[in-house]
Amino acid sequence: MAEIVQRCEKAISLGLGWLVGRVSEKGELEGSENVLFGYYKSLLTFTVAGRYLEAERVAHKIKRYFYKDGLFGGEQYPAAAVGPIYRDSWLTWGAHLAGRYDMSVPAVNAIRGQLCKITGAVLADGSGPTIDIGLTCCALTALLAAGKSDEVMKEAELVRALVEDQPEHEKAFYFRWSAEGGFIKPAADEDGKAWTIQRAEGGQIYWYLGYSLALMAQMYRLTGERKWIDAADKLLAFVNGCHPGIFASTSNGKIAWGCAEIFLLTGDTRFRDASARMTAWICDVQAKDGRWFRSPDQTIPVAFDATFERVFYLSRIARALQPQ
Repeated sequence: MAEIVQRCEKAISLGLGWLVGRVSEKGELEGSENVLFGYYKSLLTFTVAGRYLEAERVAHKIKRYFYKDGLFGGEQYPAAAVGPIYRDSWLTWGAHLAGRYDMSVPAVNAIRGQLCKITGAVLADGSGPTIDIGLTCCALTALLAAGKSDEVMKEAELVRALVEDQPEHEKAFYFRWSAEGGFIKPAADEDGKAWTIQRAEGGQIYWYLGYSLALMAQMYRLTGERKWIDAADKLLAFVNGCHPGIFASTSNGKIAWGCAEIFLLTGDTRFRDASARMTAWICDVQAKDGRWFRSPDQTIPVAFDATFERVFYLSRIARALQPQ
């Protein structure tokens, strides 16, 4: 694993070079000055990477232009299609780690206010009382980072149960569920790729798998209970049984991160090998100038999001996979 760790370190350095060179003294990201999408993972990544000057500059920009009363907003950007709690969770986590409690503490309370009053989970937008597992993992991760461990136990247990109880795990993974209708499957005329993964098909969106793995790792670290690793085993079995394109997908970074975290806690080489395989591909596709692309024609805000995200993942992966 020494080689993959070295590749991570090189890619992190190159990526940070691209990012740092585009932060103004006012904390604006060149080409994404007033587009919040480019800033989602900036506070977290700069802080984890030890770039505290840039983190504080960006925090100042976010506080002045994008933040009010615990909420991050003010954008109508087409790439921001997942839902506001995804954005708010990353920004809250980053602000808390950066010590910007003036933003993170009210933001944590705002996230708590958006959760389902019965289940504590995140509900899918516009679909009634339907739980969205991936977005729930985002919110719970932010709450855990802010020290709200007692509050996430019930919600995390629900995620674990839904991972364990998948009705067609040999065929698909469903990331939406309601108490009335059970697991939600897309209708024949509906594009459910954002929240359904067809195991045998390529071109799927995989990040929900990764965030679920990361949450299982966090809960195992918190409780030491084997059931969280058992759920992670189910997720890994699904990953390894997917179309091979999952190992060369722009949405697999969270899987590489989640698997690395499980390996760090358990020493299970199956998780290490899956993470290393995806990580090698992530390093392979980094552009020479340090950024990452999700598509050849991506806009600058998307380049910032993709690059901040991968620098963060690689920093966690290198930490987890380093030879002991």
